[in-house]
Amino acid sequence: MTANCAVIVAKDEREVRTLSEEAISKGAEALEFRLDSFPVIPADLSFLSCGVPSIATLRSPLDEERKEIFIRALSSGATYIDIESDSVLRGQFPKEQVICSYHDFEKTPADDEILTIFKDLQSSGIPKAAFMVRGPADLLAVWNAASVLRERGYPFIFIGMGAAGEVTRIRAAELGSMLNYCALRPELASAPGQITLEEAERLGTDPQITAVTGYPLTHTFSPEIHNAAFKAAKIRGRYVKIPAASQEVPLIPDVIKKYRIIGMNVTIPHKESVIPLLKRIDPLAESAGAVNTIRNSPAGLEGYNTDILGIAASLASVDMDPKDADVLIIGAGGAAKAAAAYLKSAGARLSITNRTHSRAETLAEIFGARAVKLEDLAPEYQLILNATPAGMSGFEHCSPVPNTLFTKDTVVMDMIYDPEVTPLLAAAKAAGVRACINGKTMLIEQAAASFTLWTGITPNRDVMRKAFEARAA
Repeated sequence: MTANCAVIVAKDEREVRTLSEEAISKGAEALEFRLDSFPVIPADLSFLSCGVPSIATLRSPLDEERKEIFIRALSSGATYIDIESDSVLRGQFPKEQVICSYHDFEKTPADDEILTIFKDLQSSGIPKAAFMVRGPADLLAVWNAASVLRERGYPFIFIGMGAAGEVTRIRAAELGSMLNYCALRPELASAPGQITLEEAERLGTDPQITAVTGYPLTHTFSPEIHNAAFKAAKIRGRYVKIPAASQEVPLIPDVIKKYRIIGMNVTIPHKESVIPLLKRIDPLAESAGAVNTIRNSPAGLEGYNTDILGIAASLASVDMDPKDADVLIIGAGGAAKAAAAYLKSAGARLSITNRTHSRAETLAEIFGARAVKLEDLAPEYQLILNATPAGMSGFEHCSPVPNTLFTKDTVVMDMIYDPEVTPLLAAAKAAGVRACINGKTMLIEQAAASFTLWTGITPNRDVMRKAFEARAA
């Protein structure tokens, strides 16, 4: 059985006792005391005898000093001391009182190498290994190695670090890890990807997990708005990030299956490449040729496109009726396909432009639109919609089209929501266009539709909106 272990990071003896009591009152089943957080380690270590299993951890190059402190810690009531795999102190304490640990803050090795590491650690105590998880391949390596370790029957501690590793913490019990290390408070997290004790207790042992994949995922707001929706609906659920480089996209179905992920959003650049991996495609998504939502159903993985609903809601918010309007779509990827599918069905006259003109031509042919080179664009559109990452945080900071396109009758929509005012929208506003729309409404509406597909529940949009605004602040 996996125990939630609160990590106690304190600066003095008084604080360490206060935090210990707080952790236990919140349900902590074990405590790790980071003795290296003290400016001066207290002479009295009796706080280590706290009523639950306790671990004394001290990272320091001063091994002789550490040895003396570890001896005092064990005599003061610590259940375990944590000793690194490369420490000279390894083998100098009884195995039953040692957690022998290994950390790789850069990568996760292949599963066979993970098993070799655990075998070595086990010779000196309870083996503990933490690896930086970068994407689907690493998640599968963790799962496969943990499956072998469970069969071997001895206790072990296994941690996936980083944002992509968060799902391993939530599924710690299924991995078979003896402990799930938790931060007592967000600001006291001692490792990347560590969830709080309060969140671990809220989730319990069998929470619903949803996720987003794409690359990169540095600036996504989706976790904040979905997790706010889970809490408001009183669902034991958690939305996590699983970044995937293009070569790892084929591994996504296996990750969904093994970690029992009930649904996944898909963002750039994978909205088209995931389609062959799915068993069924919803007609709306099929018409768009792009999927932004995967549902893990009993019949297999299903693909949907809730971006279309988000686009419709965004335009409705400024009373923009696309019927018979001249519309310019900027881009030729999955988001542009969703926009084209909706706008074509709504009766708009479509033009498509893209930096790579051949891609604009391909998309235009699919939807009966006109492909226009960037240099040939003229101010003739009632709606201009950007479906590229140009102007997004972390991408090229520029407007994707010339400012000469804007008129007082133009509605300009940018699917980007971070930043809220992109270079495109700033230029459009300065030109005095009819209305400017960023990606906020689209994000919330597509997220709400995805949430309902996964859970069967209509989420509280006000809660999701407030979470967005808090993240954007």
